[in-house]
Amino acid sequence: MGGLVLLTGASSFTGMWIAEALAAAGFEVLAPVLRERGDYDPERARRIARVEQVADVAYAYPFGSQAFLDLVRSRPDIAALAHHAADVTGYRDPGFDSAAAFGRNLAGAPQALRLLAGQGCGVLMVTGTVFEAGEGGDPAEPLAVTPYGLSKTLTNVALQHHAAWMGLRFGRFVIPSPYGAFEQQRSFPAYLFRSWFAGETPLVRTPLYLRDHLPAPRLARAYAEHLSALLADPATPAVRRPSGWIATQGDFAQKVAAEAGRRLGRDCPVGCAEQTEFPEPLRRVNCEPAPDQDEAAFWDDYVEWYAGR
Repeated sequence: MGGLVLLTGASSFTGMWIAEALAAAGFEVLAPVLRERGDYDPERARRIARVEQVADVAYAYPFGSQAFLDLVRSRPDIAALAHHAADVTGYRDPGFDSAAAFGRNLAGAPQALRLLAGQGCGVLMVTGTVFEAGEGGDPAEPLAVTPYGLSKTLTNVALQHHAAWMGLRFGRFVIPSPYGAFEQQRSFPAYLFRSWFAGETPLVRTPLYLRDHLPAPRLARAYAEHLSALLADPATPAVRRPSGWIATQGDFAQKVAAEAGRRLGRDCPVGCAEQTEFPEPLRRVNCEPAPDQDEAAFWDDYVEWYAGR
């Protein structure tokens, strides 16, 4: 379908892949980011360099700010706001301040959505998580299961209301457990690779958690498909829950070890602790198959990315 998409959060791991998938689907992508280019740490700078190849990156345009509103006014042809940005600092911390994050996420949102709707923008699509209320599998958990999940629940419900009041079609895209090249170096797979390259055996401390492991390129393609459908057909269901490989953390670690070992030509051992504590729910998964991919090519690229770091 094409058209101009305003994509926030493009400096994040999944945001980078989403920008590439939107461009591949024929969209023009305008990506306002929070900081000046030189203010990003090396990890995000590498992602932004990739985004620059497929999108027009606008530096120092925080969502909802006056600069952001001025940027929107300069592009009256925006077809959709793909709102992927959110306050995620310390999202794994049990002390994450849900209320403060909610306030920061909503700052300037009503004004931005009113302006976009007035200029003819048709769709607001937000990013959700399996840790939100009502997500995570069958049966769905009625409450958010982490403070971060609560902040996303509150944010997305509020944005859904504002979209309805402004006459924007609303969509939500629920992210499970993505992995792939350019992921955060605090991620579980990054820990595995660091350990192997250091000659150590990583220990899986939560081997029984059942998670929905979805390669980032597949997730991003599902994102572009959902946004295209929302723009093309008003009858499109609002929520997309893309699913990959539902497996325990222990099985996932063994899968990564096997794929990495085959390509690196070395043994990649994994140890599993006896899990006795479950601060998070045992099961957090989605339910709708994501688009297929060339599995071997994905693993080639993924392992090569770590080997070249």
